[in-house]
Amino acid sequence: MLKKSVILTILVLASLLALPTPARASQYVATDSYTLWQPKSYHNRDTKTHYLWNQQHTYKLHNTKYYPHTTWVAQKSALLKHGTHAARYYYVVSKNHRTAGWIWHGFLKSGTYRYQQLATDGLKLTPALGSDDQNKLDIFIMNKLQSDGYENNNHLDMMYDYYWSHNLTPDQMAMADVIKLVRIKNLDADKITVAHLPAVTNLATWIDPKGHDATLETTGKGQLGVKIVSTIEQAMVANHATTYCVAAHLSGNLTDGTGRIDFTLFLY
Repeated sequence: MLKKSVILTILVLASLLALPTPARASQYVATDSYTLWQPKSYHNRDTKTHYLWNQQHTYKLHNTKYYPHTTWVAQKSALLKHGTHAARYYYVVSKNHRTAGWIWHGFLKSGTYRYQQLATDGLKLTPALGSDDQNKLDIFIMNKLQSDGYENNNHLDMMYDYYWSHNLTPDQMAMADVIKLVRIKNLDADKITVAHLPAVTNLATWIDPKGHDATLETTGKGQLGVKIVSTIEQAMVANHATTYCVAAHLSGNLTDGTGRIDFTLFLY
């Protein structure tokens, strides 16, 4: 009788050991994992439910459905394997750094989220463009780029300030030399792009594309600021940049047709 009990116990234990382990079967294994040398911006592909996971893909951390206006910054990439299946995932962090997790790359679209498309800039500039008008335009550009998910780069600003104060250009003095001279940290000259944007000598075409009435910018119904931001963002997308330093200098007079704008744009 005792012998039969021992045999029965052995058979039960053997059958239990033969069963699959749920915890192991549900886990994903990360391979080909690396940190992106230059973080990239994405937004949700659609408004459906998609999840941000922990790296083992065992816990749902966040539902993208509840973050419809978020720009996600991809910092890492990994190939997650589950049995015979493998898929590319990104580790993404929201722009405010409050939400993060791993998500399948197919649930994302490249670029920052655009929340508000402005028809006019609301600026009321004076005909004889001066420093006050320049300040208004600078604030508009920075705020709009910020709302679109693009950050101003203070390190690039420091480099540009040196060029401006010494009346120099990157062609006259290498960016790496300026970075070293000014002791700017966290800025790699090899990753900086200088976008050459042509000067706009006929502001009326940007202020009022239909009627070409430059004085429309003095009423708050002009499109100058919107057009400038659009041009900057197109340059950033084309160069895969997420941060910037821009100097958009106004000069001339809106009434007599001499108004113009000159661009200096550094991208990182």
